Amino acid sequence: MLLESMPNYDLAIYAVHAGFWTAFGVTRMVVQRRGPPGDAQAESAPHADSEASAPYSRSLLVVHALAFGVMYFGLGNAVIPNRVPLWFPGQRLVGFIVIAAGAALMSWALVWFRSWRFRAKVDRGHELATGGPFRLVRNPIYLGLNLLALGTAIWVPTALCWIGAGLMVLGSDLRARAEEKLLRAAFGAAYNEYCARTSRFVPGLY
Repeated sequence: MLLESMPNYDLAIYAVHAGFWTAFGVTRMVVQRRGPPGDAQAESAPHADSEASAPYSRSLLVVHALAFGVMYFGLGNAVIPNRVPLWFPGQRLVGFIVIAAGAALMSWALVWFRSWRFRAKVDRGHELATGGPFRLVRNPIYLGLNLLALGTAIWVPTALCWIGAGLMVLGSDLRARAEEKLLRAAFGAAYNEYCARTSRFVPGLY
């Protein structure tokens, strides 16, 4: 009852989420219109010779869709009635920083990813991205989504939000593994060499 009688500062998380998706959308539009700048080795970057799709690429989207559903339901269930648990001082700030880092990472990745697709597939001429954030991790866009979910769960630490974060990480990992099989088949040794020096999600760990 005490929480419900206080000002609902946690409604701000919706503005933060709106900023996350706005950054993604605006960056995508700018890249489509201007074309990404790329790195100095753009001309020599490996390109796919044929079109192909990752195994189960459509089915794996369901895991991410479920993650978003649980996350946003959990947000509404806690934020709107002003029932966000307080785990530690500054959790809103920490959550905001994590979400903002995810937005920055995704925008940075879109600038460098010349052949981005919502569904995991390669077309003829698809370029293997290895610059920018791809020098740090192989899947910066999925990592950005994970940071969105993690920051949300830190800000609104309810069971539903943490389950949503877990599902997001699971969906990202499954989709990343499926895409890596596709890219390994498309780019062969070049992709194997890239994987040998770059982690999937966490530099130096995983």
